[in-house]
Amino acid sequence: TVTIRSEDGVTETNTRNVVGADGAFSRVAKSAGWPQQPTVPLVQAVVDLPRGIAPETSYVWFRPEDTPYFYWLIPETPTRGALGIIGDDTRNPRRLLDGFMEDKGFTPHEYQGARIPLYTQWIPVRRKVGGGTVYLAGDAAGQVKVSTVGGLVTGFRGATGVACAIAGGPARRELRTLRRELDLHLLIRKTLHHFRHEDYSSLLEVIDDTAATSIGHHDRDQAARVLWKVFTARPRLARMMFRSYRQRKSFPRYEPQPAPAMVGD
Repeated sequence: TVTIRSEDGVTETNTRNVVGADGAFSRVAKSAGWPQQPTVPLVQAVVDLPRGIAPETSYVWFRPEDTPYFYWLIPETPTRGALGIIGDDTRNPRRLLDGFMEDKGFTPHEYQGARIPLYTQWIPVRRKVGGGTVYLAGDAAGQVKVSTVGGLVTGFRGATGVACAIAGGPARRELRTLRRELDLHLLIRKTLHHFRHEDYSSLLEVIDDTAATSIGHHDRDQAARVLWKVFTARPRLARMMFRSYRQRKSFPRYEPQPAPAMVGD
């Protein structure tokens, strides 16, 4: 029996399957006994696009002294875009974003914030509860590419795997493929997480026109294809990434954060 509480009251219904696709702080996952997963804060502001910014191009800035991830600017209209930062819980991402906007001359119109699941290991998506089965998909299952902390495509892939499981289809194959993709992005994040300015400079020097063309032919939801093409074109990059992975500290396991991110202090 599933109890659903809404503005219209409380409803109880009997079902054999329940799917939790209710975000990083999933109440379905909590009710079914999954532990709270770690998260990282994301804060962005809607800003006017300055002169010289092409509205069809996204921009990324790496500032290791601010964040192990990056700042981004994604145009949403010909005149406005979303400027944001993925942070961690050691520094206030709102203050970092404000300082970055002041440095670059951006003026915020509004702020948006959230906490995003931090994929550190595969979360089993199926659990028996009473006489039924509970499944998780998307952010509720931590199905986020931790290289960029994006989870739209991988979340849909997780939902496809759950749908296959309920319908009796090839769920294992779908979820196994998704797990490999997420684990590969975890490997990339472990490699990049402690990069310094000089590391990013070396990385950009290695990525010549041939490697850039290979990257441009595949989206980042096909990480294995991207890396194979780039490493084949530029073996030096493979050696550099492997050396960085071996020398850097391990990817931190953040403690779970109980409350969603606030965009204020």
